Amino acid sequence: MWQKLFRFDYTPADAKKFGDAIEQAVVPAARRIYARRQQKMGLSSLRPWDLDVDLLGRPPLHPFQDEKTLINKTSAIFQQVDPELGEYFDIMVREDLLDLMNRKNKGPGAYCDTFPLARKPFIFHNAVGIHDDVQTMLHESGHAFHVFEAGKLPYAEQLNYPMEMAEVASMSMELLAAPYLKEEKGGYYNDQDYARARIEHLEGNILFWPYMAVVDGFQHWVYEHPAQAKDPRNCDAAWSDLWERFMQGVDWSGLEEIKVTGWHRKMHIFEVPFYYIEYGLAQMGAAMVWRNALRDQAGAVKAYRRALSLGNSVTLPELYQAAGARLAFDAGTLGELIALCEEQIAGFEEAAG
Repeated sequence: MWQKLFRFDYTPADAKKFGDAIEQAVVPAARRIYARRQQKMGLSSLRPWDLDVDLLGRPPLHPFQDEKTLINKTSAIFQQVDPELGEYFDIMVREDLLDLMNRKNKGPGAYCDTFPLARKPFIFHNAVGIHDDVQTMLHESGHAFHVFEAGKLPYAEQLNYPMEMAEVASMSMELLAAPYLKEEKGGYYNDQDYARARIEHLEGNILFWPYMAVVDGFQHWVYEHPAQAKDPRNCDAAWSDLWERFMQGVDWSGLEEIKVTGWHRKMHIFEVPFYYIEYGLAQMGAAMVWRNALRDQAGAVKAYRRALSLGNSVTLPELYQAAGARLAFDAGTLGELIALCEEQIAGFEEAAG
């Protein structure tokens, strides 16, 4: 499977090392997020249904009403990130390469596809006007920019860039574009709502890593214990052990059957086996790009575009290096990024009220 997925630059042992790093560096930060939520909500314990409500009982952010607003504000944001990236987006608008709003009988989800002969991207979305739609728009546009930049390469195989880097393109754009989400920058939010949106995003990034470790660890267990994995009860036990190791801070009492069968509800395990660590590694790379942008936004964007333009013409570590990041699996590197996220969250909490 490792060879089938073209993972030539890191090993299964590296993946397990990354899991250990998440346990050491991220799980304590996730516990702190859950503890703050529990304290602010005045709860004796935090239950699964307490995770998706606003701490202060505020209605969801509703940044736009219609497709025109979404397109115009997205274009304005990208023009400020980089004028040529803004022009890429405007090309997609002019050439009808966007299908953004939800409608009856439309297929679910969101994605960026590629027309390989034209070397142009196409973004499919189901926007309804909430903040998650804004994040999705930025994310899928990052993929689209990858198509534009790498599309200048001459050979088809050079366009088949690794998924670890494809997700760096999308996740980085969520962070590179974030400073321009304010109304005063042409975006959507006043200062308070902007801070709220940034907290939601950064906390979500932290909380994703432990779940990624559960999914990736489970897939390693299945492949290393094929005989035992034929029995769903053994799979339940393995998933439960990983959940207890990584997903700490939420009380699942009385919901054990739902907890241990979580692997049933993770599509990747069944449809694209062994595909998931890419998200965790990419989020780490994106966090490094963001760290660079906090010091030098223009320089970080330039490096980001340079990395995307390389397509699949160099190795994965070289792609990360070109973006100003590093393909890493250790707790020290991950811990530095977690500290940065927590520092930024603390600053936004003062503004969010």
